[in-house]
Amino acid sequence: MRKTVLLLLMSFMALGAFAQDPGATEKNAGNAAWKAKNYAEAFTNFEKYLQIVNFSDKAYIYNAAVAASKMNNYAAAEKYFEMAIKKNYKVANSYLGKAQAEEDLKKEGEMLATLEEGLKAVPGNVKLESMYGSYYLKKGVEAQKNNNLEAAAADYVKITNLTNVDLKSKAFMALASLYFNNGAAILQKASPIANTEKEKYASEKEKALGNFKKALDYVNQALKLSPESTDVKDLAKQIKDAMK
Repeated sequence: MRKTVLLLLMSFMALGAFAQDPGATEKNAGNAAWKAKNYAEAFTNFEKYLQIVNFSDKAYIYNAAVAASKMNNYAAAEKYFEMAIKKNYKVANSYLGKAQAEEDLKKEGEMLATLEEGLKAVPGNVKLESMYGSYYLKKGVEAQKNNNLEAAAADYVKITNLTNVDLKSKAFMALASLYFNNGAAILQKASPIANTEKEKYASEKEKALGNFKKALDYVNQALKLSPESTDVKDLAKQIKDAMK
């Protein structure tokens, strides 16, 4: 009899312990859905669980963000990645996930702010730098196509402040090409007046030379980063030849 009472008591204690674990049903259901790659159901259950525990479980805040991202619920992904950042959980991935969600939401300004905050929090992070650098390379090319030299240069310069050698080298090459092409265009435009308007031609030639000097400075910085690159060496030679 005594043994039976003891067994019953232990059973009640086990049930009591289980009952004291709030949100266990929702959490387990979310985990099962995640394993089955049913991310919509996983997210629903993770969110229910987080509401029950008053959003105290930072690991599941992050899991909810990832699940939301996988089901293309970018607004929810942005929200939960932001919460993960504030909880200081998987900071680099949380900043990256939030920035990607904002990109999909067409929130360009917010995306850039998130990337810049992320790079301050996790300096030199490869994935954050890659997203940031790729964005400004694309913007620089667009500005260059629109003949907006200053905007293109400003975009490329932002990339030179990163630590990623490949990105920095590409940015310096982009800047060198930008100023080299601009100098060449100035000379080409001025060539018809070389003999008829000598003073004006000399002035234009000086402008072109200023662009070539800038181009040479940037290509030399690219050479320091990528000394074996054939493209960098070829551009350096073209610039030097144009300056002769």
